[in-house]
Amino acid sequence: MTEGKPRFTLNIFHKILLTMIVVALIPLAGLMYIGGYQIEENWRQNAHLNLTLTANGLVGKVNGWVDMNLRVLRQNTLLPSVISMDPAQQKPILKAIQEAYGWVYLSFTTTGDGRSVGRSDDNPVQDYSDRGYFKQVMAGRPLGQDVVIGKTSQKPALILAVPIHAAGTTTPVTGVMAIAMQLVDVSQIVTGTRIGTTGFAVLVDDKNRLIAHGKPEKVAGALQDFSAHPALQRPESAQEPISYEQEGRRVVAYTQKTALGWTLIVQQDDDDAFGPLLVARKNALLLIALALLLVIGVAYALSRQLARPIVQLTTVAENISRGNFETPIVGADRLDELGALARAIERMAVSIKMAFERLRKKS
Repeated sequence: MTEGKPRFTLNIFHKILLTMIVVALIPLAGLMYIGGYQIEENWRQNAHLNLTLTANGLVGKVNGWVDMNLRVLRQNTLLPSVISMDPAQQKPILKAIQEAYGWVYLSFTTTGDGRSVGRSDDNPVQDYSDRGYFKQVMAGRPLGQDVVIGKTSQKPALILAVPIHAAGTTTPVTGVMAIAMQLVDVSQIVTGTRIGTTGFAVLVDDKNRLIAHGKPEKVAGALQDFSAHPALQRPESAQEPISYEQEGRRVVAYTQKTALGWTLIVQQDDDDAFGPLLVARKNALLLIALALLLVIGVAYALSRQLARPIVQLTTVAENISRGNFETPIVGADRLDELGALARAIERMAVSIKMAFERLRKKS
């Protein structure tokens, strides 16, 4: 019958080593979890805050530009020459508006039934009764708007319209004053925005038609419907950035409304937005690995230091049990429990030796 291989058992060294590693790893694991979670939360908040602040800044610029043009319209509707609805009196004012504001390519007025009265150009009278901005004003809105494609530029253009009232009254509406504008300044605001290396902005009108895009080549010669854009699918009440898949990439985006009801989208690739977080994670894992190696190294050294005298005393006790009383006893000079154990073994060896000598004399 052959003897089987001896089973591996944990000796005192292994037990001390494992105990020290476990005791050290518990707080280390807790620190790793709490620190890693906090780092991730901080970076996510920073990335979201960056998108939110960018959107706020852009919306503020767009609203400021719109407000300036509205003030021009509303101030001029109070002029007696405009209220008169006399084309001869209106034309100098309308032409002055076009010349003073380089982005305005047409300013004009219409009667309450939609026929044009005065124009800043020399084109013939037209009927605007079927235009959206005219219908909005005549329906009682203080402002009418419509985004169209400019005939010359083949780029999105904006028409703003406000009511003309008789002098000293707010009703009825006697006519409509409007300006048609190239959206060059708005486009420059949007296309000039960069967030990280992949982030950009998109602006759509109140019907979700594309006005400006951070990638200008995306703006075609026709109004594009962006209603299916993932960022426009979230409820308007939602205030937090959202994440979605786009063209095989994970994207984080934030949307905000302008004063005209347009929607500004700022978006950035997830890898770009949270790139510092990934670097921080790698650095944290490296530090944790180094700390773990240090813990194991210190635990190994201390375990050997603690286990060595116990192993030595075990060997001494084993030799004494076999009658070898000359084995030097180490550690008897220690002042701790191991020293007490060494001295007890030393006394036991002396007692056993004396007992053996008495037995020899009797025999």
